[in-house]
Amino acid sequence: METIDDLIRTHQEPADFQPIAWNRDNWQQLWDAAPAIPALEVLDLIDAEVQGAGQGTIRRSWIRGLADGDDALVFLAASTIWGYGNYVRFGRPALRAMLSTPDAPSITRDIIERSRLSPAGFSALFADGRPRIAHLSIAFGTKVVHFAGYDVAAPKPLILDKRVYRSAQRLGVDAVPDPEGFVTGVQYEGYCTWAAEVAASHGVEPAIVEYALFATGSSR
Repeated sequence: METIDDLIRTHQEPADFQPIAWNRDNWQQLWDAAPAIPALEVLDLIDAEVQGAGQGTIRRSWIRGLADGDDALVFLAASTIWGYGNYVRFGRPALRAMLSTPDAPSITRDIIERSRLSPAGFSALFADGRPRIAHLSIAFGTKVVHFAGYDVAAPKPLILDKRVYRSAQRLGVDAVPDPEGFVTGVQYEGYCTWAAEVAASHGVEPAIVEYALFATGSSR
């Protein structure tokens, strides 16, 4: 039976250059239909990234850098566009709802700041069991937590989506909770801690552990 160690040994390609589809026209339609939606400048920024240092994709490290910027919604939009890729049919309405959420800038900034302290930033995604920003639940919320806190928090926060979970299930790894169920901050931090330990044993970054699970996990 394949183990997580086997997976890491065979999937050590740089997670920073994970292939991400980018078609500006697909996302431009969101702002064409609703010009008042903020963060339009994210499109020019992604164009420059893909055509420049990103070498055809959107680097994780580039999005992490946006978390330090003055516009939290640009960071939120970039992380969401990165996450949806070509799935714009679902991505456009989700992003529109996110950017239209009342107090979205201050909520996003709060999530960023708390994610920089520890993976406990996960809990900042929710209030009374509901996402504080529309559609920013576990799968896409942990992208924001990951990008905001990866460079400074310990253990490093990681993305938790259904592909990561299903791959972990196939390998018999119990440390990865089901993102489509109820996940506590303790469970999420446990996943990040486990990934950090696996990464350390192989001399790789924790993001490699998550990416290896994602790359081999089924989306269905």
